[in-house]
Amino acid sequence: MRSALVAAAALLALGLAACSRGGDETELRIPAPGTIVFTQGVDLWIQDEDGARLLIAAEQDQQLLQPAISPDGTRVAYVVFQLTQAEGTTIGTDLAVANLDDPKQEIVIQHNRQAEFVWNPRWTADGRSLVFTHEPGDLVIRIARLDLLRREVEILREDARDPAISPDGARLVFVNAPYGGDPHLVVRDLTDGSETVLDPERVWEPRPFRIPRFTADGTGIVFSAGQFLPQVSSAFVRSNGPEDIWHYDLGTGSLRQVAVIGEDQPDFALSEDGRHLLILGAFGIYLVANPPSDPPFAIAPGEYHGSLDWAGSVSEAEWSEIRESVYELPDTTQ
Repeated sequence: MRSALVAAAALLALGLAACSRGGDETELRIPAPGTIVFTQGVDLWIQDEDGARLLIAAEQDQQLLQPAISPDGTRVAYVVFQLTQAEGTTIGTDLAVANLDDPKQEIVIQHNRQAEFVWNPRWTADGRSLVFTHEPGDLVIRIARLDLLRREVEILREDARDPAISPDGARLVFVNAPYGGDPHLVVRDLTDGSETVLDPERVWEPRPFRIPRFTADGTGIVFSAGQFLPQVSSAFVRSNGPEDIWHYDLGTGSLRQVAVIGEDQPDFALSEDGRHLLILGAFGIYLVANPPSDPPFAIAPGEYHGSLDWAGSVSEAEWSEIRESVYELPDTTQ
């Protein structure tokens, strides 16, 4: 399966423009509709109706990661990783926001000590706040919310990571117990603080879990999960082995596998109508229907530990066109 996907990605790459740092490309990097913000090397790139181009270039010894497009599609939040320690700098990450049409970087949370990190920002439904993972050091990890207007930070949950807010703003999904053992997926009611553990008896085979997201209608959770390998977690290393993408229905309690990709730390984004997922892995970028209608197929070359976000949806005609560009359909004229 993987060899076929890699071959498909390689063939498609011959027809795509190569994106290089500082380039001015107008071709599509990822053959999918809508607006996509993605990592390319250490920089952030954007693709929309005008093609793919550099959005924000990282400063020296920095890397830009984990973009999240705002609900109104005008801004992007992301992580600025200071990779080295030098005079006036320490290793750690900052949280930044920029406008997509005028991408000037604004640091909204700055790390204050060595090895202090913020990760995985996600917007609230009203676009006024960001939730994110905060690692201040000393094996402390928690979920925080930043009010962008007041610049006030509120701790929402200790001993937790990878938060995302439901479309109605009423619930939070996250991973708990992240530094050891076997983490749970948890949904928290933000009104009364009650929590629901999604797999209390640990009967699911896929785990540990990463980056859960609510579906567009709020009725399900999509997440990346490993193959029940021991978890390794530290300030610099998080590797759980091969991961696939799963969907959990909050109403029926059913669990289904959306994409079998076996990628190391894939990132994904859901379409605005909830019918498709765009998945970024090292071996390729995959477009997958939810529920799945085909095996996952690569539509573009991947990026090792890359990240992306997507504001868009795929029509039936676009879905057929994308499939036909990858699959060699049988000749029915003979």
